[in-house]
Amino acid sequence: MPSSGGAVVIGGRPEGYMRRRELAFGLALVAPALLLVAGIFLYPAVFTLTLSVTEFDMVRLQIGAFVGFDNYARLFANPGFVDAIWRTIYFGLLIALAATVFGFLIALLLDQQFVGRTTLRVVVVLPWAVPPVVAGVLWGQMFHADVGFMNALLYRLGVIDQYQIWLGDGLTALHVIAIAEIWKAIPFMVLFFLAGLQSIPHQLFEAAAVDGATVWQRFRYVLLPLMVPIAIPLVLIQFVWAMKAFDTIFVLTRGGPAGSTTTLNYFVYQEAFQAFDLGRAAAAAYVLLLVTLFVVQIMSLVRHYLAMRRWSTA
Repeated sequence: MPSSGGAVVIGGRPEGYMRRRELAFGLALVAPALLLVAGIFLYPAVFTLTLSVTEFDMVRLQIGAFVGFDNYARLFANPGFVDAIWRTIYFGLLIALAATVFGFLIALLLDQQFVGRTTLRVVVVLPWAVPPVVAGVLWGQMFHADVGFMNALLYRLGVIDQYQIWLGDGLTALHVIAIAEIWKAIPFMVLFFLAGLQSIPHQLFEAAAVDGATVWQRFRYVLLPLMVPIAIPLVLIQFVWAMKAFDTIFVLTRGGPAGSTTTLNYFVYQEAFQAFDLGRAAAAAYVLLLVTLFVVQIMSLVRHYLAMRRWSTA
């Protein structure tokens, strides 16, 4: 009830006091989880940032003198690092978009009624069960220059007139790695698209058919607008995952030939564990983070634009 001064009193105590008590109690409950998150994420982030602006003494294993942005300057003075930035963006977008398209098409197929659909669904999910290193070895054998299945198949089909060294050429090697990453990403995309397709009421398609809409029109004007809100977050997630690809690159090419398959994530590994320059490795890691955030922000703006356009035309 209100007191003589106008303040609300609950059980003899001001309402503001009770709210502060509830807030303090709530913070006390989540404090252990917050401390755990801070220990797992915040401390490594701060430590890596510290490494990026200092010289790390590899002999004494301790942080040395403060060098400011010298590590970043040395990185951008390296043409290979700048190339790795553009290569990583292209690599991430290629995998994200291709996995989205193929995942959506496969989900459309699995949403139909046919004999063996359940078995095919299990087969589609199998890449998830294959360890990344094993998957890298398998794809390496498939694209082997001498005994690879891909060379034999394309040669018999007349597509190529001689066996190709797929992993020995920078352009083809990068795309072989991308194919392996897309193969690993498709099951995730299929499951989400399939769930989205099965949540759409069939009455919408039946009503469109009654109104005279063709199969293409039902796909273009009914199905696609409903799937775009699912597709865009999946593209964002897959892009972030592609940016941190490492195991496939390590197994297939080790960043070669001549650095043509070195992405930012693999560049961080090279600086840290081959050149033993933890300062530059930490700086490269933060550049990778900033590049990822920048591209994700651009995609988010595109998503917002498409959403606003959809609402304005509705």
